[in-house]
Amino acid sequence: MEFPAAPFASPIWQGLARETDLATQLIYSGANEISRADYANQGRYAAAQFGFSNGFERLGKLILTSDSILSRGRPLSDEELRHRGHSISGILDEVERVEIRWKLKLKYVRPTSQIAIGVLATLDDFATASRGRYANHASLRGGQSPHEPTTRWWANVCEPILDEHFRGTKREERARADSERVGGRLSNFSVTLHFHEDGSVVTDPARASFMTHERQVTQRWGRFYSLSHARWMSELFAELTRGAGYSLGTEVFFGHYERVASLRVPDEYLKNRKTWPLK
Repeated sequence: MEFPAAPFASPIWQGLARETDLATQLIYSGANEISRADYANQGRYAAAQFGFSNGFERLGKLILTSDSILSRGRPLSDEELRHRGHSISGILDEVERVEIRWKLKLKYVRPTSQIAIGVLATLDDFATASRGRYANHASLRGGQSPHEPTTRWWANVCEPILDEHFRGTKREERARADSERVGGRLSNFSVTLHFHEDGSVVTDPARASFMTHERQVTQRWGRFYSLSHARWMSELFAELTRGAGYSLGTEVFFGHYERVASLRVPDEYLKNRKTWPLK
């Protein structure tokens, strides 16, 4: 028996498939990079923001144009897409209005914690070409750009994470004791030179060791708070389009909800899986 080609031969189905794959792959890239970003690999902070900002924007606009197809019978035009701009927070606010209008019942809702908001504020900064995206070039004029991506991520995301999940805990106590032992063994016969994300120079081996403990925390929770936004949008996209894919006239949405399945997972996956997508 010959398998029917429709809707898979439709350029609309193929366009939705490719755009969904592109958005999720960009988000996976952000998750992989932020899982490895530390003071010795600072380029990964900007690479993570590149993946997250582009992935969130594309997934958000995919939801908006899917809503347009379902409610108006046509996708958003190029002009309508450009009108949305590159503000990640603005796009996600509009996505939330889609959720409310369709009265969707989601298992994973939009994150509203201060750290999650800090993630979006930093991504907004990075997505604006006049600010974070080319901040390193601005710094070449001799003054540190206030929008430098690594410094902004550290201030807006990592410091609040350390306040919430590390400082004042038994884990911090153990980290300090371990770092003091490392410093005591290395300080007399080693040279240390590292660079903190805030721009300061680190020459104390005990401090460098303690920073390593801190980055284990900021990597884990930075990934979690970032992916929680992606999880909400993925859940929204899936619930918006799943039924449509099995309905006459909107078969072009068939199966695309499965493309975001790796992001629609419990908290433990967002916290602990370092390599994305899930296999």
